[in-house]
Amino acid sequence: METVTQLRGSQDVASQAERAAHYRTSSARRTIRFIEAGSSRGGRRFEAVEERNLHELMVDVAASLPGRAGDVLVVPEMPSPLGLPDFVALVGGKQWFERRAAANIPPVLSDIDCAVLSALSPRRPLGLRSIARRVGWTPAETEGVLVRLSRIGAASLNSTGAAYSNPDLKPSGSVFAIEAKLREWRRAILQGRSYRTWANNYIVVLGNVGATAEARAKDGILSDGGGLFTHAGWVVRPRARQPAVARRLQGFEYLFASLSSGPTL
Repeated sequence: METVTQLRGSQDVASQAERAAHYRTSSARRTIRFIEAGSSRGGRRFEAVEERNLHELMVDVAASLPGRAGDVLVVPEMPSPLGLPDFVALVGGKQWFERRAAANIPPVLSDIDCAVLSALSPRRPLGLRSIARRVGWTPAETEGVLVRLSRIGAASLNSTGAAYSNPDLKPSGSVFAIEAKLREWRRAILQGRSYRTWANNYIVVLGNVGATAEARAKDGILSDGGGLFTHAGWVVRPRARQPAVARRLQGFEYLFASLSSGPTL
């Protein structure tokens, strides 16, 4: 049985919990936790009744997302590397967050830093020229970034100048960017396509738009491999995929930045 926990914010989740209780997993309990990002525009999301009802479907979505059983973390309006999704859901990432938080390393958010960090191995040190070739930069350009990363503990340099990454920054779990729209399904798809540059995939939660509009939305989302959820449930389930390594790392670092400014899990 899924349980729902509201960690921050004033939303009433009683009706959400009632719906979540209807879900069952075959092997383990799935706990859904809501955390409001530190910079979220709390309160503005739920002004309209229709919109609030649509957002309440997030419990249904989170309870049935693909991925491992266990905690699902849902963050409303999380700043991301590209765009501001209505929700970001992390499936199977509790151990990642605990490990990342214990590392005591500030979030690594810049494109440049994530590009270099993702080129490193946590086990096998790489020389400066090898790293520079991987990222397509000059050794001098790469060296400055490595020094900066080593100062905060995200990377380490050995006596020969070879570098390796901190294993605690390696992402684990699946991240889904979710856009909830009453009617603007075309806009939601365009936003979703930008989100999945850093997320595993995108999901559109759509209101009652009529059969024709829903069918068109389904065709567009199906061709992307994304997900579509309505009041009736899953219309299209998101396919498994992985974004580019550097972008995935950056997405997780933005997620960590939001979580570390809120309550702990």
